[in-house]
Amino acid sequence: MHRHLDSLFELGNKMNLMSSDEDLLRKVKEENPWFTDDFVKYSLLSWCQSLSVENLSKWTNNYELKKVSIPKKIGIICAGNLPLVGLHDIICAYISGNEVYYKPSSDDHILCKKVVDALSKIDSKSSIKLVDKMNGVDAIIATGNNNTQRYFDYYFRDIPRILRGSRTSVSVITEDITTNELNLLSNDIFQYFGRGCRSVTHLFLPYNFDIQRIFKSWLHWGYILNHYKYSSNFNYQRSLLMLNGIKFLENNFAIMTESLALKPPTGIVNYSFYDNQEDLNLKLASIENQIQTVVGRDFQTSFGNSQNPNLWDYADGVDNLSFCLKL
Repeated sequence: MHRHLDSLFELGNKMNLMSSDEDLLRKVKEENPWFTDDFVKYSLLSWCQSLSVENLSKWTNNYELKKVSIPKKIGIICAGNLPLVGLHDIICAYISGNEVYYKPSSDDHILCKKVVDALSKIDSKSSIKLVDKMNGVDAIIATGNNNTQRYFDYYFRDIPRILRGSRTSVSVITEDITTNELNLLSNDIFQYFGRGCRSVTHLFLPYNFDIQRIFKSWLHWGYILNHYKYSSNFNYQRSLLMLNGIKFLENNFAIMTESLALKPPTGIVNYSFYDNQEDLNLKLASIENQIQTVVGRDFQTSFGNSQNPNLWDYADGVDNLSFCLKL
Protein backbone atom coordinates (compact mmCIF):
# COMPACT_ATOMS: atom_id res chain seq x y z
CA MET A 1 0.00 0.00 0.00
CA HIS A 2 2.99 2.30 -0.38
CA ARG A 3 1.32 3.71 -3.51
CA HIS A 4 -1.43 5.26 -1.41
CA LEU A 5 0.94 6.85 1.10
CA ASP A 6 3.25 8.17 -1.62
CA SER A 7 0.23 9.63 -3.39
CA LEU A 8 -1.00 11.34 -0.23
CA PHE A 9 2.42 12.85 0.36
CA GLU A 10 2.36 14.24 -3.17
CA LEU A 11 -1.17 15.50 -2.58
CA GLY A 12 0.14 17.49 0.39
CA ASN A 13 2.63 19.19 -1.90
CA LYS A 14 -0.15 19.98 -4.36
CA MET A 15 -2.24 21.49 -1.57
CA ASN A 16 0.69 23.71 -0.65
CA LEU A 17 0.56 25.12 -4.19
CA MET A 18 -3.22 25.49 -4.05
CA SER A 19 -2.87 27.75 -1.02
CA SER A 20 -1.40 30.44 -3.27
CA ASP A 21 -3.82 29.91 -6.17
CA GLU A 22 -5.68 33.24 -6.13
CA ASP A 23 -8.22 32.11 -8.71
CA LEU A 24 -9.11 29.05 -6.63
CA LEU A 25 -9.37 31.11 -3.45
CA ARG A 26 -11.69 33.57 -5.19
CA LYS A 27 -14.00 30.82 -6.49
CA VAL A 28 -14.14 29.11 -3.11
CA LYS A 29 -15.02 32.39 -1.37
CA GLU A 30 -17.72 33.14 -3.94
CA GLU A 31 -19.27 29.74 -3.31
CA ASN A 32 -19.15 30.15 0.48
CA PRO A 33 -18.37 33.59 1.94
CA TRP A 34 -17.50 31.99 5.30
CA PHE A 35 -14.46 30.46 3.56
CA THR A 36 -12.16 33.46 3.62
CA ASP A 37 -8.77 33.42 1.93
CA ASP A 38 -7.00 33.19 5.28
CA PHE A 39 -9.08 30.27 6.52
CA VAL A 40 -8.83 28.32 3.25
CA LYS A 41 -5.07 28.83 3.18
CA TYR A 42 -4.88 27.71 6.80
CA SER A 43 -6.79 24.52 5.98
CA LEU A 44 -4.69 23.70 2.92
CA LEU A 45 -1.38 24.33 4.68
CA SER A 46 -2.51 22.35 7.74
CA TRP A 47 -3.25 19.40 5.47
CA CYS A 48 0.11 19.84 3.77
CA GLN A 49 1.79 19.46 7.17
CA SER A 50 -0.40 16.51 8.14
CA LEU A 51 0.42 14.59 4.97
CA SER A 52 4.14 14.43 5.67
CA VAL A 53 5.99 11.13 5.33
CA GLU A 54 6.53 11.06 9.10
CA ASN A 55 2.86 11.64 9.95
CA LEU A 56 1.56 9.20 7.35
CA SER A 57 3.93 6.49 8.61
CA LYS A 58 3.13 7.14 12.27
CA TRP A 59 -0.58 6.96 11.50
CA THR A 60 -0.65 3.84 9.36
CA ASN A 61 1.98 1.78 11.20
CA ASN A 62 -0.75 0.66 13.60
CA TYR A 63 -2.83 -0.88 10.83
CA GLU A 64 -2.45 -3.81 8.46
CA LEU A 65 -2.74 -2.24 5.03
CA LYS A 66 -3.00 -4.76 2.25
CA LYS A 67 -4.40 -5.07 -1.24
CA VAL A 68 -8.14 -5.66 -1.30
CA SER A 69 -9.14 -8.54 -3.60
CA ILE A 70 -12.78 -7.45 -3.90
CA PRO A 71 -13.07 -3.72 -3.13
CA LYS A 72 -16.18 -2.50 -1.36
CA LYS A 73 -18.00 0.71 -2.27
CA ILE A 74 -17.69 3.20 0.58
CA GLY A 75 -19.92 6.26 0.50
CA ILE A 76 -18.79 9.52 2.09
CA ILE A 77 -21.32 12.30 2.74
CA CYS A 78 -19.34 15.39 3.65
CA ALA A 79 -20.28 18.32 5.85
CA GLY A 80 -19.54 21.84 4.66
CA ASN A 81 -19.12 24.01 7.74
CA LEU A 82 -15.32 24.17 7.35
CA PRO A 83 -12.98 23.96 4.35
CA LEU A 84 -12.19 20.30 3.53
CA VAL A 85 -13.94 19.03 6.66
CA GLY A 86 -14.79 15.76 4.90
CA LEU A 87 -11.33 15.07 3.49
CA HIS A 88 -10.18 12.84 6.34
CA ASP A 89 -13.06 10.43 5.73
CA ILE A 90 -12.24 10.31 2.02
CA ILE A 91 -8.57 9.62 2.74
CA CYS A 92 -9.42 6.82 5.18
CA ALA A 93 -11.61 5.11 2.57
CA TYR A 94 -8.91 5.62 -0.07
CA ILE A 95 -6.10 4.18 2.07
CA SER A 96 -8.20 1.10 2.82
CA GLY A 97 -7.99 0.14 -0.85
CA ASN A 98 -11.75 0.29 -1.37
CA GLU A 99 -13.74 2.30 -3.89
CA VAL A 100 -14.69 5.79 -2.74
CA TYR A 101 -17.97 7.47 -3.61
CA TYR A 102 -18.14 10.94 -2.12
CA LYS A 103 -20.78 13.64 -2.01
CA PRO A 104 -19.36 17.05 -1.08
CA SER A 105 -21.50 19.65 0.60
CA SER A 106 -22.79 22.47 -1.60
CA ASP A 107 -20.91 24.76 0.82
CA ASP A 108 -17.57 23.08 0.12
CA HIS A 109 -17.98 21.68 -3.37
CA ILE A 110 -15.28 23.55 -5.29
CA LEU A 111 -12.40 23.08 -2.86
CA CYS A 112 -13.24 19.49 -1.98
CA LYS A 113 -13.53 18.49 -5.64
CA LYS A 114 -10.29 20.30 -6.51
CA VAL A 115 -8.34 18.38 -3.87
CA VAL A 116 -9.92 14.99 -4.57
CA ASP A 117 -9.44 15.43 -8.32
CA ALA A 118 -5.77 16.12 -7.63
CA LEU A 119 -5.51 12.86 -5.68
CA SER A 120 -7.22 10.93 -8.47
CA LYS A 121 -4.80 12.40 -10.99
CA ILE A 122 -1.79 11.53 -8.83
CA ASP A 123 -3.00 7.95 -8.35
CA SER A 124 -4.68 6.98 -11.62
CA LYS A 125 -5.27 3.46 -10.28
CA SER A 126 -7.56 4.73 -7.54
CA SER A 127 -11.34 4.63 -7.74
CA ILE A 128 -12.71 7.88 -6.31
CA LYS A 129 -15.97 9.17 -7.75
CA LEU A 130 -18.09 12.21 -7.04
CA VAL A 131 -21.78 11.30 -6.84
CA ASP A 132 -25.12 12.99 -6.16
CA LYS A 133 -26.79 9.97 -4.57
CA MET A 134 -25.51 7.07 -2.48
CA ASN A 135 -27.05 4.20 -4.40
CA GLY A 136 -25.60 0.73 -4.02
CA VAL A 137 -22.84 1.53 -1.54
CA ASP A 138 -21.67 -1.20 0.82
CA ALA A 139 -20.93 1.16 3.74
CA ILE A 140 -21.43 4.80 4.58
CA ILE A 141 -19.68 7.54 6.56
CA ALA A 142 -21.99 10.53 6.84
CA THR A 143 -21.73 13.82 8.70
CA GLY A 144 -24.58 16.25 9.26
CA ASN A 145 -26.70 17.72 12.01
CA ASN A 146 -28.68 15.74 14.57
CA ASN A 147 -31.76 15.69 12.36
CA THR A 148 -29.95 14.37 9.29
CA GLN A 149 -28.21 11.81 11.49
CA ARG A 150 -31.58 10.29 12.35
CA TYR A 151 -32.53 10.27 8.67
CA PHE A 152 -29.23 8.65 7.69
CA ASP A 153 -29.63 6.05 10.41
CA TYR A 154 -32.95 4.97 8.93
CA TYR A 155 -31.98 5.26 5.25
CA PHE A 156 -28.72 3.32 5.65
CA ARG A 157 -30.00 0.95 8.34
CA ASP A 158 -29.03 -2.17 6.36
CA ILE A 159 -25.34 -1.41 5.82
CA PRO A 160 -22.32 -0.71 8.08
CA ARG A 161 -22.26 2.99 8.91
CA ILE A 162 -20.59 5.76 10.83
CA LEU A 163 -23.00 8.64 11.39
CA ARG A 164 -22.11 11.94 12.99
CA GLY A 165 -24.37 14.66 14.29
CA SER A 166 -23.64 18.06 15.78
CA ARG A 167 -20.89 18.40 18.36
CA THR A 168 -18.83 21.22 19.74
CA SER A 169 -15.77 21.64 21.94
CA VAL A 170 -15.15 23.14 25.36
CA SER A 171 -12.18 24.47 27.27
CA VAL A 172 -11.17 24.31 30.91
CA ILE A 173 -9.56 27.42 32.34
CA THR A 174 -7.66 27.21 35.62
CA GLU A 175 -6.79 29.99 38.03
CA ASP A 176 -3.12 29.85 37.05
CA ILE A 177 -3.66 29.91 33.29
CA THR A 178 -0.96 31.98 31.59
CA THR A 179 -1.43 34.88 29.21
CA ASN A 180 0.16 32.81 26.46
CA GLU A 181 -2.29 29.96 27.04
CA LEU A 182 -5.20 32.39 26.81
CA ASN A 183 -3.82 33.79 23.57
CA LEU A 184 -3.57 30.28 22.15
CA LEU A 185 -7.10 29.52 23.31
CA SER A 186 -8.40 32.49 21.32
CA ASN A 187 -7.31 30.67 18.15
CA ASP A 188 -9.33 27.63 19.21
CA ILE A 189 -12.35 29.90 19.57
CA PHE A 190 -12.17 32.15 16.49
CA GLN A 191 -10.43 30.08 13.81
CA TYR A 192 -13.00 29.46 11.04
CA PHE A 193 -15.29 31.92 12.88
CA GLY A 194 -15.89 29.24 15.52
CA ARG A 195 -18.07 27.19 13.18
CA GLY A 196 -16.41 23.79 13.55
CA CYS A 197 -17.05 20.84 15.84
CA ARG A 198 -13.56 21.37 17.25
CA SER A 199 -14.22 25.08 17.82
CA VAL A 200 -14.39 26.02 21.50
CA THR A 201 -17.83 27.45 22.25
CA HIS A 202 -18.02 26.96 26.02
CA LEU A 203 -15.57 27.85 28.77
CA PHE A 204 -15.45 26.27 32.22
CA LEU A 205 -14.12 28.88 34.62
CA PRO A 206 -13.11 28.83 38.28
CA TYR A 207 -15.19 31.16 40.42
CA ASN A 208 -13.98 34.77 40.59
CA PHE A 209 -11.88 34.41 37.43
CA ASP A 210 -11.14 37.77 35.81
CA ILE A 211 -13.04 37.55 32.52
CA GLN A 212 -11.34 40.72 31.27
CA ARG A 213 -8.20 38.60 30.88
CA ILE A 214 -10.09 36.52 28.35
CA PHE A 215 -11.34 39.55 26.42
CA LYS A 216 -7.82 40.98 26.34
CA SER A 217 -6.49 37.77 24.81
CA TRP A 218 -9.07 38.02 22.02
CA LEU A 219 -8.06 41.46 20.77
CA HIS A 220 -5.91 40.24 17.88
CA TRP A 221 -9.00 38.56 16.42
CA GLY A 222 -10.94 41.84 16.27
CA TYR A 223 -10.55 42.02 12.48
CA ILE A 224 -13.19 39.30 11.99
CA LEU A 225 -15.83 41.98 12.56
CA ASN A 226 -14.88 43.29 9.11
CA HIS A 227 -16.43 40.16 7.62
CA TYR A 228 -19.98 41.10 6.65
CA LYS A 229 -21.61 37.78 7.52
CA TYR A 230 -19.92 37.63 10.91
CA SER A 231 -20.68 41.26 11.75
CA SER A 232 -24.33 40.88 10.71
CA ASN A 233 -24.63 37.79 12.87
CA PHE A 234 -22.88 39.46 15.82
CA ASN A 235 -25.09 42.55 15.69
CA TYR A 236 -28.24 40.44 15.40
CA GLN A 237 -27.33 38.24 18.37
CA ARG A 238 -26.42 41.25 20.49
CA SER A 239 -29.76 42.91 19.67
CA LEU A 240 -31.60 39.70 20.49
CA LEU A 241 -29.93 39.41 23.88
CA MET A 242 -30.76 43.03 24.68
CA LEU A 243 -34.40 42.62 23.64
CA ASN A 244 -34.76 39.53 25.81
CA GLY A 245 -33.08 41.18 28.78
CA ILE A 246 -30.34 38.57 28.94
CA LYS A 247 -27.15 39.71 30.65
CA PHE A 248 -24.00 39.49 28.57
CA LEU A 249 -20.45 40.79 28.28
CA GLU A 250 -18.89 41.94 25.01
CA ASN A 251 -15.85 43.57 23.49
CA ASN A 252 -17.35 44.97 20.26
CA PHE A 253 -16.80 41.81 18.20
CA ALA A 254 -17.62 38.87 20.49
CA ILE A 255 -20.10 38.16 23.25
CA MET A 256 -19.88 36.11 26.42
CA THR A 257 -22.94 34.86 28.27
CA GLU A 258 -23.19 32.78 31.41
CA SER A 259 -25.10 29.71 30.26
CA LEU A 260 -24.91 25.94 30.48
CA ALA A 261 -25.67 25.68 26.75
CA LEU A 262 -22.76 24.21 24.80
CA LYS A 263 -23.48 25.46 21.28
CA PRO A 264 -24.35 29.16 21.15
CA PRO A 265 -24.80 31.05 17.86
CA THR A 266 -21.74 32.29 15.96
CA GLY A 267 -20.22 35.28 17.74
CA ILE A 268 -21.16 34.10 21.24
CA VAL A 269 -19.07 32.11 23.70
CA ASN A 270 -20.86 30.68 26.71
CA TYR A 271 -19.26 30.12 30.09
CA SER A 272 -20.08 28.45 33.38
CA PHE A 273 -18.26 28.01 36.68
CA TYR A 274 -16.94 24.99 38.52
CA ASP A 275 -16.22 24.64 42.25
CA ASN A 276 -13.38 22.11 42.26
CA GLN A 277 -11.87 19.26 40.29
CA GLU A 278 -14.58 16.82 41.33
CA ASP A 279 -17.31 19.21 40.25
CA LEU A 280 -15.52 19.80 36.93
CA ASN A 281 -15.13 16.07 36.28
CA LEU A 282 -18.84 15.50 36.86
CA LYS A 283 -19.78 18.31 34.48
CA LEU A 284 -17.44 17.07 31.74
CA ALA A 285 -18.71 13.50 32.14
CA SER A 286 -22.31 14.66 31.73
CA ILE A 287 -21.60 16.21 28.30
CA GLU A 288 -19.15 13.61 27.00
CA ASN A 289 -21.41 12.58 24.10
CA GLN A 290 -22.01 16.17 23.03
CA ILE A 291 -18.43 17.37 22.68
CA GLN A 292 -15.66 16.70 20.21
CA THR A 293 -12.72 17.56 22.42
CA VAL A 294 -11.74 19.29 25.65
CA VAL A 295 -9.08 21.97 25.28
CA GLY A 296 -6.87 22.78 28.21
CA ARG A 297 -3.79 21.98 30.19
CA ASP A 298 -3.51 18.19 30.67
CA PHE A 299 -6.64 17.53 28.60
CA GLN A 300 -7.23 15.86 25.23
CA THR A 301 -6.15 18.89 23.23
CA SER A 302 -3.61 21.49 24.27
CA PHE A 303 -4.30 25.19 23.95
CA GLY A 304 -4.05 26.43 20.36
CA ASN A 305 -4.32 23.01 18.73
CA SER A 306 -8.04 22.30 18.43
CA GLN A 307 -8.00 23.14 14.72
CA ASN A 308 -4.84 21.14 14.08
CA PRO A 309 -5.94 17.53 14.65
CA ASN A 310 -3.54 14.72 13.89
CA LEU A 311 -4.39 12.12 11.28
CA TRP A 312 -5.05 9.70 14.13
CA ASP A 313 -7.46 12.05 15.93
CA TYR A 314 -10.79 10.62 14.82
CA ALA A 315 -14.05 12.55 14.93
CA ASP A 316 -16.29 11.40 17.80
CA GLY A 317 -13.49 9.01 18.82
CA VAL A 318 -14.56 6.49 16.16
CA ASP A 319 -11.69 4.96 14.17
CA ASN A 320 -12.99 5.24 10.63
CA LEU A 321 -9.82 3.78 9.08
CA SER A 322 -10.36 0.55 11.03
CA PHE A 323 -14.00 0.68 9.95
CA CYS A 324 -12.99 0.85 6.28
CA LEU A 325 -10.34 -1.86 6.61
CA LYS A 326 -12.73 -4.34 8.23
CA LEU A 327 -15.38 -4.22 5.51
